[in-house]
Amino acid sequence: MRTGRFGRIAAVVVCTLMLGGCDMLDEVLEEKAWEPGETALQVLEDGTVTETVIDQLDESYYSSSELESMVNSSVGQYNKEHGADAVTVDSLIIENNQVTLTMTYRTAQDYADYNNVRFYNGSMLGAEMDGYLFYNQFKQVEKGTVTGEGLSNEEPLKHKELQVLVTDTSHAVKVPGDVVFLSTNAAPMGRKEVKPVPAEASSEEEGLVLPSNAVYVEEDHSPVTAKDLEKTYLYIIYEF
Repeated sequence: MRTGRFGRIAAVVVCTLMLGGCDMLDEVLEEKAWEPGETALQVLEDGTVTETVIDQLDESYYSSSELESMVNSSVGQYNKEHGADAVTVDSLIIENNQVTLTMTYRTAQDYADYNNVRFYNGSMLGAEMDGYLFYNQFKQVEKGTVTGEGLSNEEPLKHKELQVLVTDTSHAVKVPGDVVFLSTNAAPMGRKEVKPVPAEASSEEEGLVLPSNAVYVEEDHSPVTAKDLEKTYLYIIYEF
């Protein structure tokens, strides 16, 4: 019996799944455009960073036109100092007081500089040369599932061939490869997606906080050592 074109395609798909299992299908599905439901970051293989900010517009602080003007002015000023298209505003949508702002940063360093945060993406060796100390305990991750916990930093530091993203932001992150190790203050949401493990939530409402306008208030004025600060960093170690 002739199966026709669709029959042949179905046969190829079945054979592929039989040989590769469902993992291959999972990878194909994960390559679809990521549409986060909350503020999140996505790092692409070429090193660019896409930030999606999702928040409520507090009209006692901003009108929609004021917000748009503020974002464009801030980006324009940054680009004057760092080169055209270092940061671009892809879209700004305000519906029912919900703000969805998408911005693209040319490099991880542009994201760090524009937002005044810690943010590194690159080789393990490069991270160490930049002064990151990996003062954390780690989890081992395979196919989006934690397979080992309580690892010292010695284990991930053995793998100089891997890539690492280091950040002190509180956003979900998608990296361009499969996660292999995570610091204990993070949890996998899939092969490539990671979310921070939430600390105790503040009881104060801050309203909308825009990129580059965040203000961090330290309540405890005792000296903070480099080791203490490092323990707050989120490490995502991944492979292409």
